[in-house]
Amino acid sequence: MIRLLSILFIVFLSYEALAAPALYRPLRKGKSFTVERIKRSGYVRNGPAALRKAYRKFGGSGSHMDYPDSNDGDFDPYPSSMGHQSSSTTSSSSSSSSSSSTTTDTDQEGTVSVTSVDDGEEFVSPVLIGGQNITLDFDTGSADMWVINSELPSEDTEGHEVYDPTSSSTFEYVEGEFEVEYGDGSYVAGYLGKDTVSIGGVEVTDQVFGLPVEVSSTFIEDTSSNGLVGLSFSSINSFTPGPQKTFFDNVAPDLDEPVFTSRLRSDGVGEYGFGTIDPSLYNGTLANVSVDSSNGYWQFNSKTFKVGDGRSWNISDTTISIADTGTTLLLVSADVVSYYYGKVSGSTYSSKVGGYIYPCDADLPDLALGMGESSFQAVVPGSSLNYAEVGTNSTTGETMCYGGVQSCAGYGFQIFGDIFLRSFYVVFDKRGPSLGVATSI
Repeated sequence: MIRLLSILFIVFLSYEALAAPALYRPLRKGKSFTVERIKRSGYVRNGPAALRKAYRKFGGSGSHMDYPDSNDGDFDPYPSSMGHQSSSTTSSSSSSSSSSSTTTDTDQEGTVSVTSVDDGEEFVSPVLIGGQNITLDFDTGSADMWVINSELPSEDTEGHEVYDPTSSSTFEYVEGEFEVEYGDGSYVAGYLGKDTVSIGGVEVTDQVFGLPVEVSSTFIEDTSSNGLVGLSFSSINSFTPGPQKTFFDNVAPDLDEPVFTSRLRSDGVGEYGFGTIDPSLYNGTLANVSVDSSNGYWQFNSKTFKVGDGRSWNISDTTISIADTGTTLLLVSADVVSYYYGKVSGSTYSSKVGGYIYPCDADLPDLALGMGESSFQAVVPGSSLNYAEVGTNSTTGETMCYGGVQSCAGYGFQIFGDIFLRSFYVVFDKRGPSLGVATSI
């Protein structure tokens, strides 16, 4: 039951119906647009927390997985390795659709720069909402947009960039509410509003988004981000009434091409592009991967894998996969993980940190993963698969690292998160729909 009694009088005094369309209006003509990159500092990569974040996002803790026997030995995790971090939302299906998009000019495309928090832990980007610059997560594993706002208690917004509806002349309340709960009991809940939202110079008026009035401590403590821009399919938007259209679904019909792209670089920066595919940002040709959107995700099959220069193997259990910019790690089938770390000297599964660890000076082999129904395999370099230091072996003195590849814990689908995506230029294309994948420059 959503806890909104304290603000209901505001909603009923100020709301407007959902019938008004969301309008696409470009800021400038015929150019790519880049939003200034925002630098964050003072964050430390946290492998176990990143894994818990993914498990929590999709509704659990991963405790149901049949893990291999642990061989922790004299391994001592750093105290910070068990820190708690917030999650991005995931949403459930709703019914009916919302506002439509119309255009005043169709010769448009946009680009928004991305800065990595925790050097790969989380990618955040600036978004203009009612003229206010707010840093948000871009999440292809969700269809909700919500933002930390001034209706929250001041102690809950400390350290955050805060959207203030009263400072926007274009803001309007919308009749409705939203509430998202997670497997660990964390939640975000509130009501709905609409305002002018601009990303990379591409603008939507009357974009509907959530204004939480209650958030759990996981979101309060995560001051690196102030909300979410969901970029999966609108069918899984969780707003009531709904589903409401995502930002991308509102602008897609009026872009030069109905696409957005991700280029999440290994050096911790990158960009999202809207409306165009830029061949100067990738090598070779784009491999086309068919997407099944019936579950609301950018979902595809991944049936094979190869480690290093070895032979290609079929994945024996989970082959359904999603591309998710809102998840940090690469979470794959248990047989892939077991085989991969079998090729890493000194690696072991550690129950103390809930994942595979290995000596930080170990050589990590490349990991190739099949995508789609063809023989195409996307190769993630081993150098991109080392995630973070996690502790020491008190006997050998070796510094131990946490792997960027971990198990999807029997959830029924693999999650190709940032560890995978940052090696590639990826095109999210509504035509088909499909994914285009090529090695990023």
